[in-house]
Amino acid sequence: MASTIKEQQASVEQVKQVITDSIKHEILMYVGPTVKGLQRFSSFVGGYPKHFKEHLEQSPAFKKMFITPEKLTEFQNGLLDANSVESIFFKKTEEYFSEVK
Repeated sequence: MASTIKEQQASVEQVKQVITDSIKHEILMYVGPTVKGLQRFSSFVGGYPKHFKEHLEQSPAFKKMFITPEKLTEFQNGLLDANSVESIFFKKTEEYFSEVK
């Protein structure tokens, strides 16, 4: 018996759904200093933690402390240099939360 292979082309809606689903399941890791309610190296599926929305809006440095797990080694290496972007954002995040009540 001969089998037939039926080719299917994904619709635009199917492609959009796959993209939307992958964005919803994005994993972010917090690599900043431990602050009240958030430990260093905590992971979040689906984006930034909602309970820190206000802080994310007020502190661009804090927002930069959330990275994808693939970038962890690069980030950690950056922290070894006190003048690196990673170190500066880390320090700014510490300063920001030291002033938050």
